[in-house]
Amino acid sequence: MTHNLHQQLQQLSKKIHDAEQAVLDAQGSQPELLEQALQQLEEVERELQNAQNESGIEATHNPQFQQTYEQLHDIRQQVQDIKRNNDGF
Repeated sequence: MTHNLHQQLQQLSKKIHDAEQAVLDAQGSQPELLEQALQQLEEVERELQNAQNESGIEATHNPQFQQTYEQLHDIRQQVQDIKRNNDGF
């Protein structure tokens, strides 16, 4: 079970990184890429929830899980800030 959780978290972390790259590419110029990145992040969040549901307390006490969750939160905040700035123009 631990190996499976570890593998899931690695995949989710990569997805977050990919979405983050899309956000950076989209900044200020391509709102559709920003929306696409947001959708990717929402999917990652659902998958993280599923991983937590499957692994229970093991997931919440796992440092990699916590790091992945924080990474997701940080990039979502970044996307929201960019959207807010773009909407202001």
